[in-house]
Order: sequence, then C-alpha cells, then structure tokens
Amino acid sequence: MSKIEQKGYDEMILDITPETRTVKACWSRIGNVDLDGDIIVAEAFTKTIKERGPAGKNMIWSLVDHKADMAHTLGKPKELYVEGDMLVAVTDLIETECGEDAIKLYEAGLINQHSIGFTTLKSTVDQKTGIRTITELKLYEGSAVLWGANPETPTLGFKGEFKENKEALSLRLENLIKAFRGGTFTDDTFALMEIQIKQIQAALLELEVVETITQPAVAVEPTETIVEEKSNEEVLKAIKHFNNLFKK
Repeated sequence: MSKIEQKGYDEMILDITPETRTVKACWSRIGNVDLDGDIIVAEAFTKTIKERGPAGKNMIWSLVDHKADMAHTLGKPKELYVEGDMLVAVTDLIETECGEDAIKLYEAGLINQHSIGFTTLKSTVDQKTGIRTITELKLYEGSAVLWGANPETPTLGFKGEFKENKEALSLRLENLIKAFRGGTFTDDTFALMEIQIKQIQAALLELEVVETITQPAVAVEPTETIVEEKSNEEVLKAIKHFNNLFKK
C-alpha cells in the first residue's frame, strides 16, 4: 500500500466570503523545494484533479487536521485547479459544528495554514542533491491546519530573528485571546485554542529569556548567577503580563 504523505503551507488564505461560507485557499505550492527536499510540479495534479476532483468522481475532501471522520469534515471543494505556483481550492463549508467553528476561525485570521494528503505515484530523485521531484500524485484531501502541530508538542522554533518571531507570536496570541473571549465555538475548539494560547505564552517566555541572555545591554561576560537571576526576573515579568490579559 502506498504511503500517504502530508505537506503543509503557511499564509495561504486567498479569499473568504462569510455570507456563503466560501473559502478560497492555496492548498499547495508548486515548483519550489519544500522543507522535505521535494518539488511538486504542476503536472502532478493534472490527472488526479481530472479523475477525482469536482468535475470527476468528486472524491477529494476538505478536512481539518487530516482527520478523515465526520467530525472533522468541512465539505468538498467545488473548484480545484492549478494557478501559477498554487493548487487552489474553493470550498463552501458545510453547516456542521466543525464548519461553523472553521468559518469563524477563518474570519478571525486564526486558520492560516493548509496541508495536502496524497500518495506519490511517480517521482525522480536527483542523485547529486537528493531532491525528489514529484511528477504524479493521488490527492485525497486538503486540510485546514489550525495549529500546525500536535497539541502536545511545541509549535514553533526560534531560528529566525527575535523581533520577527515575537511580532508574529504576539499578533497570533492577541487574535486568539480576542476569539477566546468573544467566540461561540464548540468545547473542543475552545480547548484547542486554550492549548495554543499556552503554547504561545511559553514560546514568548522562551524568546524573552533567550534575547535577554544573548543580547545584553552591556557587552559583558555574564556569570551563571547573573544569568539565572535575570532569566527568573524576565520569566516572572512575562507570566504576570500574560495573566493580566485574561483578567481584563
């Protein structure tokens, strides 16, 4: 049996029409080398869209987090096509609890990632670079990936610039808190939102500590005691700040 693969992509919301519950999103990028060292060419989608897409047998699903069950189904794309370097899907979200939560999360800007589930049918590997070029695949679904990772694992790394990471995290935390306070989501979605709020708080705390230690105001060699005291001070300060957000 062929292995089902998944590939995720960030910031891929192209259009949202709340009145008709329609979401237009980029499910996949085309022609670039991804983090797995793969390239999916445009032609890889041609046959699967024709045979399994909206104009074919209509067997491709819009899901949440790759979970193929009724509770995580958003519907089926009514349009699915390649445009430039994107695989674009247009879906009318069904009127279920999952669909209701999803459209609210889209509107709040909290769903900004998508991922495809597929099996590779034809591919070649460059022996020098190790890059795999996928020339044909079988597409099963495209998923709205709410959190981008398992809730029990960290969602973010810290390889980028501190300022950029902190700004992106702070904005997402602000949006989550607003939605959490005034939203009318299902209990499961509220639980997931609470998990991510805590994850982002922890990530911001870590960034504060790392920035304090690695970018001191005075260029001196910190002793172990100074570092520990400063770290504790910053952690306590950040914890108090975030806890106060929930009291307002």
